[in-house]
Amino acid sequence: MTKIKICGMMRTSDIDAVNEYLPDYCGFVLSRPFRRYVSREAAKHMKSLLDDRIKAVGVFVDTPPDEAASYVEDGIIDIIQLHGHEDEGYIRILRGLTDAPIFKAFQIKNEQDIKWAQQSTADMVMLDNGTGSGQTFDWTLIRDIGRPFALAGGLNEKNVADAIKRFSPEIVDISSGAETNGMKDPEKIKMIIGEVRNDKTRV
Repeated sequence: MTKIKICGMMRTSDIDAVNEYLPDYCGFVLSRPFRRYVSREAAKHMKSLLDDRIKAVGVFVDTPPDEAASYVEDGIIDIIQLHGHEDEGYIRILRGLTDAPIFKAFQIKNEQDIKWAQQSTADMVMLDNGTGSGQTFDWTLIRDIGRPFALAGGLNEKNVADAIKRFSPEIVDISSGAETNGMKDPEKIKMIIGEVRNDKTRV
């Protein structure tokens, strides 16, 4: 079954919502200057409130590898997600610092971007629009990827079930699609999880 990640936790009420509806992962944006950035202290507090069944993912953009690994060492996150220009050399260094799974996001614009994702040594590659626009990329590019992947970018309660049916991603990652007026919306989280898990009582 496709797993669910709700990204961009900013408030304790966001943690309350994911604890109620139990996605597989939730994400903390731990690099500035992004709108959903949260401080180390805020992420640590929210992680302390998080249901143990949900894995915490730290989202980093061109962060020094020792700094990213320190969040795992301190128990703030379980998984490292890279969203910048991190290359294979960076991933090798990071693996020397932590045993945590590594996700690597790729901004998909053309077939070459898919090839970079295919070649990545990350534990999971994330295929994303990459612009934070809430828009999807050209999903037809996915057809030949040939490895498990996470799908992000423009997903919401209206299209996530279709995306799963067409492409069978390992994970769907939703951020803006789970928001109303820029803040996480518990009702949308409920609907998204209902669609992914085909539990219409949630929708």
